[in-house]
Amino acid sequence: MKELKRILVSGGGTGGHIMPAVALCEEIRETYPEAKIFFAGRRGSMEQDIAGKYGLDFYSVPSAPKGKGFRLILNFFINAAGFFKSFMLLLFLRPEAVAVFGGYTSGALLCSSLILRKNAVIHESNAIPGRVTRMMAKLGVRVACGLPSEHHLMQLLRSSLKKENSFALTGNPLRKAFRLPPADLTPLLPGYSESDPMILIFGGSQGAHKINLICSEALPKLKSRFPNLQVAHICGGNDQVLLQNVYAVSGLRFWIFPFFEDMASLMKRSTICVARSGALSITEICASGLPAVLVPLPSAADGHQLANARVLEEVGAARICQEASLDAKRLTEELAHLLENKTLLAAMSEAGRSLTKENAAKELLDFITAQ
Repeated sequence: MKELKRILVSGGGTGGHIMPAVALCEEIRETYPEAKIFFAGRRGSMEQDIAGKYGLDFYSVPSAPKGKGFRLILNFFINAAGFFKSFMLLLFLRPEAVAVFGGYTSGALLCSSLILRKNAVIHESNAIPGRVTRMMAKLGVRVACGLPSEHHLMQLLRSSLKKENSFALTGNPLRKAFRLPPADLTPLLPGYSESDPMILIFGGSQGAHKINLICSEALPKLKSRFPNLQVAHICGGNDQVLLQNVYAVSGLRFWIFPFFEDMASLMKRSTICVARSGALSITEICASGLPAVLVPLPSAADGHQLANARVLEEVGAARICQEASLDAKRLTEELAHLLENKTLLAAMSEAGRSLTKENAAKELLDFITAQ
């Protein structure tokens, strides 16, 4: 494909699916300024809100998880409607390429693309490919991978691909903000000091209640050893009052937010983070050179968060704490060990940056347009 004129992009459900899709759209706008970009997802969803914020034309596609009992029957008809809507949408919009990043709309869009013989690519951001990715690869959809992985399911996927040029390790696309110098945080974090250490806690786009609870017990214990310690805690929508009350009596300098807009600057200004290990989180952690204590989500499909975390652990960019065995004492010891060892922190930072593909969005776009 010499020039891209029309493309349909889709990613939904979580920030890990949506933000790489947005990053690809940013790259398309730079490379092909005249191209028309269409963004598909569920009506009233996070992806619709974010697409609007970035000025992307949004098209809704009905979709739902499998469900059980009556929901199984109802969701079957919702997804059937989604397939019909996807098929008609592709006929109406006439995209030259379809790029899908996950979410419930993925299957319908990709099946419709195959029937209409569209140039379709699915981007798998995790170290373990999901079921939809594995199934679509067998049917002929090309696959771009975000993380280097030797997991047996990734190897099985690669062996199932029909053509030699159907797979590429492109990296996970990141928004432009992660390629720019960090902003001054003082206006947003009153009392913030760039010279003092700061621990950043975040649980991904949905928050993480268990991490919030453990950190609220562990971090006050660090005050006596690190009197200048600062804490920025992105807690999601439910635990803000709880954390406010705990940190207020700890003597720590702290800031609590349900959501923080400029995560790129916050991550680049932090000393250590405690986080889940979704694909977007670890990609942003590596790009920021941020040493990490990772707590993989135990219920993640196929254990993909643990596999993601191990990619960082193997190069020395992160330490893994399994949620089942993690308590406040263990987390306090991990954080204290890192805060006291600046040489180790510098090595972890460099190891994380070594995993970063700075041109991931461009590599993905080149892979899409190579067909």
